[in-house]
Amino acid sequence: MKSNPFFHILLLLGLLASCKQSEETAVKELNDSVMTLHDELMPKTEQIIQLKGSLDSLSNGPDSVHVKKLIQSLDKADNEMMNWMHQFSIDSLSSMDFKAKISYLHEQLNKLKSVETFTDSTLNAANQYKK
Repeated sequence: MKSNPFFHILLLLGLLASCKQSEETAVKELNDSVMTLHDELMPKTEQIIQLKGSLDSLSNGPDSVHVKKLIQSLDKADNEMMNWMHQFSIDSLSSMDFKAKISYLHEQLNKLKSVETFTDSTLNAANQYKK
């Protein structure tokens, strides 16, 4: 049986297109994870602002040192989120190859998870104090 070179070329082109689609899907899914986590954290920044306001009125009371530490932690959580947003550059992905995109998005997801952990623990501590 004779092999058809045209068939082999078509098969190779199909495989290459499939790989490109897989890469694009992987980047999209990872980017979606980053954006979903960002979207979950944004309302927490509003909670931070509200808690800071309510704790501020207690900052001269008997627990003033503790309250001021809570306020500082809330400020730090808010600043970490703002810093992440300022350094995150979705536009830079277009100039990266696949491996660089995946690496960048993994790094950003890990940074954002760290922000989430700190934010959640800080909000929890401040809410516990207010109870």
